[in-house]
Amino acid sequence: MNIKTNFFKICIVGDFGVGKSTLLHHYLERRFVSDVQSTIGSNFFVKHIKIPNVSNLITLQIWDLAGQDHFKWVRQAFYKGAKGMVFVFDLAREETFNHLSSWLEEVEGTIGYVPRILVGNKVDLVNPSERVILQQDCIDFAHQIKARSYEETSAKSGIGVDNIFYNLTLEMNKKYRR
Repeated sequence: MNIKTNFFKICIVGDFGVGKSTLLHHYLERRFVSDVQSTIGSNFFVKHIKIPNVSNLITLQIWDLAGQDHFKWVRQAFYKGAKGMVFVFDLAREETFNHLSSWLEEVEGTIGYVPRILVGNKVDLVNPSERVILQQDCIDFAHQIKARSYEETSAKSGIGVDNIFYNLTLEMNKKYRR
């Protein structure tokens, strides 16, 4: 029996220090890595997954792209061929949320619209009564950018991490299935 495999390239983007690499380590290795080195240019990882009620196996090639401004010229080359995007910001640093429009402009200016997820990371560091970024503002922004969903995550505890890639994979599979 020949089993088909769908291949999806995903890029994960956001400002320096929002926890992109740490989220990926938790997703791939099921553990928190506290001493992750800054990404220089890019790193990529491969994960094979099976989604319930989907007959094809799915291979995710996940590209972790450096968030510093001086890597912008490098990032744009890596967007080519991406079928999904993960936009990440730090729930404890409002400026990282405010920069999301620039990230969106950079991505869409290079590859147009692809399925996407909006991620507010480091939820474990935020006191709900002292939030600087309101959850409703995040949900509204996710709707505005046509994201599949908005997820609040903790790379430290693993809260919500699987949801990012599960929901994005469902959306990509729906759009690009063969």
